[in-house]
Amino acid sequence: MPAFASIFILLMAIGTLVLDIALVAKLLTLFKASGRAKLRRAYGSYGLMLIFVFSTLAIAGTLIMQYVGALNPCVLCWWQRVFMYPIPFISLIAIIKGQKLSDIADYLLSLSFIGALIALYQHLLQILPTGSLIPCDPTGDCAVRTVFYFNFVTIPWMAVTVFAAIFLIALIGRSAGTSSN
Repeated sequence: MPAFASIFILLMAIGTLVLDIALVAKLLTLFKASGRAKLRRAYGSYGLMLIFVFSTLAIAGTLIMQYVGALNPCVLCWWQRVFMYPIPFISLIAIIKGQKLSDIADYLLSLSFIGALIALYQHLLQILPTGSLIPCDPTGDCAVRTVFYFNFVTIPWMAVTVFAAIFLIALIGRSAGTSSN
């Protein structure tokens, strides 16, 4: 793997760790009514842009890992792409049309939820002892861990984190749209 790709993947792992910490902080904020109201206002205004940025960075990351880092996607990686790749297009069209996050939240929630489940399954394949889960293909590479930082960050975990962030933002943005009606 070229040095640039290794550095890029390390930066993605660090970004994943930071986003994981931010997600936990946001989840803790939801326990207070004032925190919920603050998040509803913020994500109601800027949620679409955040989702667009996160999903676009995720796509760029997958393509750089594949074409620069020579990490070919496995079957489960392709399925995760099926659910991630439409998200920036949906959010960009909504931004251009002046729609609110609450208008498209259901689409984003369903795409991110299914994508997160697939990514979590693959992450568990790579973390748990061999044979703990039924692999997608016993001869395939879905269970091969090519990236492992901070004792938990794998490529599928990066996807889980982005899908979870999109899901949380869309969920809060959806409730922001319904509470203002």
